[in-house]
Amino acid sequence: MRFADHFATRKGPVISFEVYPPKTEKAMAHLLEALPRLIALRPSYITVTYGALGSTRERTLEIAAMIRKVHGFEAASHLTCVESSRVDIDRILARLEAAGIENVVALRGDPPRGEARFTPPEGGFRHANELVAHIRATDRFGIAVAGYPEKHIEAPDMETDLGHLKRKVEAGADIVITQLFYDNEDFFAFERRARALGVKVPLVPGLLPIQSFAQIQKITSLCGAKIPAELRRELEAAGEDEAKVEEVGVRWTAEQCRGLLRRGVPGVHFYVLNRAAPMEKVLARIG
Repeated sequence: MRFADHFATRKGPVISFEVYPPKTEKAMAHLLEALPRLIALRPSYITVTYGALGSTRERTLEIAAMIRKVHGFEAASHLTCVESSRVDIDRILARLEAAGIENVVALRGDPPRGEARFTPPEGGFRHANELVAHIRATDRFGIAVAGYPEKHIEAPDMETDLGHLKRKVEAGADIVITQLFYDNEDFFAFERRARALGVKVPLVPGLLPIQSFAQIQKITSLCGAKIPAELRRELEAAGEDEAKVEEVGVRWTAEQCRGLLRRGVPGVHFYVLNRAAPMEKVLARIG
């Protein structure tokens, strides 16, 4: 089932998860243990990310195909413009189709660390909307794109960033999945401005349950999201007690999720960091 169909036929919020390809065999074993528990929570689909510079492309395809073929569950693969010509993109799409994968999360991808600008590969795409248009022309996949409630870190202002979003949707995106955020008002402000520009597709908030204070400080510094003062105080009070930090993260995410659902969001996408336990706790709290 393609993204658009999930949202067109939904009887409640569309819940989805995102996992990432592990870099070591030990970490891969942990993901293989977590996947059945995540699937047991019955999300509508699970997306699988690319690593930096497309470095985990093969493992991304492997995991997405495994979710689809071994577990018989809906999977979506990330696909970026990084290090991929149009010919490369078409080969990847053919492999996804052969594996029974019907959905792609289309992204430009990040520039190499230390470089300020993204440089497209020879014969490739410069912007995500170009990748979206190329995939849409095949008419073989549902397409999700990224949205940024606090704007993309490279964008000079929110207006410019929303213009990029509109172009991605006009190129053929079915849904928008947002970057993580910890203040719901940032999402609702983003939603109002996107709708005012004529963006009509489902806007799906992305939430990341915090599992480590140091980890989330690093993640937010890289992507430009903020940690609200109240949340920061709670995390600082939890100190290095991992169980307390996880409890703060679970409670905050559950409260965010309840607030979003009360305001009628069409679904919620969770960045699960390849762990099942926090999601089991979050979904138990929100029923």
